[in-house]
Amino acid sequence: MSGIAIGLFFLLGFVLSFAGYIWGLVQAFQQETFWGLLYFFIPGAGLVFHVIYWSNLKIRKAFLIQCAGLLMFLLGGFTTYVFHGKDFKPSSQSGVNGQQGSSEQSPSSFPSDFNTSPSPIQEPSPAAGAAPGAESNFGTVGGQQYDFNQSMQLGKLAYNKGDYQTALINFNRAVQANPGDAEALKGVEDTKKAIGQAQTK
Repeated sequence: MSGIAIGLFFLLGFVLSFAGYIWGLVQAFQQETFWGLLYFFIPGAGLVFHVIYWSNLKIRKAFLIQCAGLLMFLLGGFTTYVFHGKDFKPSSQSGVNGQQGSSEQSPSSFPSDFNTSPSPIQEPSPAAGAAPGAESNFGTVGGQQYDFNQSMQLGKLAYNKGDYQTALINFNRAVQANPGDAEALKGVEDTKKAIGQAQTK
């Protein structure tokens, strides 16, 4: 069922319910002003009014119209849940799975200090082709060059996942690439604290 049809179903139910309420309110004022005021101001008084004057055909029709409108409104909500509620769940789950897959694959594209023979394909490209005079953003650790921004991103990702050893390695690389950087130094300090807290538990 299309969204337009469901919207029209909602609208028709609301119009019928509202029309039945107005008609019942008019009937209540015609019977007695007291009943009209109760019908308008006190919730539930309308139901009592319809029960008492159920023998009146007009009052009975007003109540039935209200019930029909309310029923259509509820059916519209149920139809929306049945036909469209299931369509949203797979998309949200696939988005979460996609994010988890990307987060799990990101660290694997960079060499780890524990690898004895890292692949040359995994190493970041050196800044040999940088323009003369341009400030280098690479640092050398163990004969290998690491980019500051990449090391910071990998360090933060590993820290958020609770892999503090990998986070410390990448923050140290960032410090080597850009010595004195406050964020990189803070990352090293916070990671060491986290490792100490994890060991004491």
